[in-house]
Amino acid sequence: MSHDALSPAAPTPQEAAAVLAHAESSTRLTRLRGARWVRTYLLGWGLGSVGLVLAIGMGGRVGFFVGMAAWAALVTIGVTWASRQGFLAQGSRRRLAVAPAAWAVVYGATLVIGLPGQAGNLAYWLPAALVSAVPMVVVALWPRREEQAA
Repeated sequence: MSHDALSPAAPTPQEAAAVLAHAESSTRLTRLRGARWVRTYLLGWGLGSVGLVLAIGMGGRVGFFVGMAAWAALVTIGVTWASRQGFLAQGSRRRLAVAPAAWAVVYGATLVIGLPGQAGNLAYWLPAALVSAVPMVVVALWPRREEQAA
């Protein structure tokens, strides 16, 4: 079989190993970055939840409207930022489904329990606000295999 000038020469074993090592490194780095932006997104959501719950519980009607307006802005910023990340680490879709679902349950329970009789009571709303962030924080900080291996 002849080797014509237009076909590239086969890489040496060392060149092939270097290309494979670079591909593996790039893959690992991309997975880590994909996991990090999801973590940042969920932590931001948790922090925003603390502010929202405090505004609603402590601010009365005005606090409700201010809190909801700030929440709408935070959600818009978060969704816009997330959509620009360009990639999603494996397993992140599940995290992005489980955390908000758990958050919605805790957030709803916090409001259902607190609004009827605890309006303006910081002793209720501060711990409730912190608890509302727990689902997001737990899911965000749950270790990922890629991060443990890196």
